[in-house]
Amino acid sequence: METPDKPSSFQSFEQAMQGLSRRLASRAALRESVIVRLFQHVAQRLNDFMDEPFREYGLNTTQWTSLVVIYASPERRLRPSELSVFMNSSRTNSTRVARQLQKHGLVDRQADANDGRQWFLQLTRKGIDFVEAFLPVRRDHVREALEDFSAEEVNELERLLRKLLYKLD
Repeated sequence: METPDKPSSFQSFEQAMQGLSRRLASRAALRESVIVRLFQHVAQRLNDFMDEPFREYGLNTTQWTSLVVIYASPERRLRPSELSVFMNSSRTNSTRVARQLQKHGLVDRQADANDGRQWFLQLTRKGIDFVEAFLPVRRDHVREALEDFSAEEVNELERLLRKLLYKLD
C-alpha cells in the first residue's frame, strides 16, 4: 500500500488505537476498529471535498444530487416522495432539501393538476442552467478525487464498496 510523504488526518486516531491494542493485546480488534473508523473518516473527508464547489452558492452535495435527479426526471419535475426514494432519505429530509432549493430559486413547488393534495418539485430555468453549467465542473471534481487511482483500482474500490453495501443492506 502506498502512503504519502505527509501524515494523514487519521494518524492520531490510529496511534491511539495502537496504544489500546497494546493494552488489550488484541491486534484483530485494532484492525477491525481502524478499518471501520478509517472508512468513516474517509467518508467525512469525501463529503467535505465534494461539497467544496457548491459552498459559494450556499449549496451542498445533497442539494446538488437532488437537482440532478430532478433534472433527469421526465419534464424535469418530481414528487418529494419520489425524490426521497432516489436520495435514500426520509420524506422529511427531502422536504427540507426542497425548501432550500426553492429558497435559492432552483425549484418551484407546483400542484399536481390530477390530485390537489400532491405537488411536484419543478426545476426553474435558473435550476436547469445551474445543473447544465455545473455538470462538467462536478465531473472534473470527481475525477480529481480519484486521480491517484488506476482504472483497476477504481474498479476494485467500486466492487468492494458494493460488496459492503450489499452486506449492510
